[in-house]
Amino acid sequence: MSWLSFLSQTSCSFEGEKTYENVIVLLRRHWIVLISKLVLLFIVGIAPIVAWFFFPHNNVFYFASGVFYLIFWYVVFYIITMYLLDIWIVTDHRIIDSEQHGFFNHSTAEIHLSKIQDISVVIRGVIPTFFDYGTLEVQSAGATEKFFFKQIPHPNQIRELIMQAHNRFIETHPNDVEVHEQ
Repeated sequence: MSWLSFLSQTSCSFEGEKTYENVIVLLRRHWIVLISKLVLLFIVGIAPIVAWFFFPHNNVFYFASGVFYLIFWYVVFYIITMYLLDIWIVTDHRIIDSEQHGFFNHSTAEIHLSKIQDISVVIRGVIPTFFDYGTLEVQSAGATEKFFFKQIPHPNQIRELIMQAHNRFIETHPNDVEVHEQ
């Protein structure tokens, strides 16, 4: 879907990135999740147009339609904003979970690769199976027990990438000592 490429263009750098860190993959929810929400919203968005044929055209109708479309566009921009700002970054040292919970509520958490205990993939339903997206659950030994990569594309491939990065990190950092920060 090349016409959606503007949604994923990035320099693969982020706030808090360490100089020795390399980004392996930057993830967002699968594009079908965004498109399905927008399609459903636009189906709801034609309600005032349909109502135009059944209700009298008076000031109350115009006012209600105006309020409806004001809320409609707010929800459209909210959905797009949440899609763009919910990201998961896998580097060769850690995993960063950056989630937006509304316009003014943001949380960021991270797991060092050495703390990963288990990774599992959950794909439920016909559409997620067909489009190959699902939830990746990363079990940690740290304070944050689990990370959930929700509705990401190709979760099994991402699981393998994380496992390879974890194994490389363990091999190159014996006893979990960060050689770059000494």
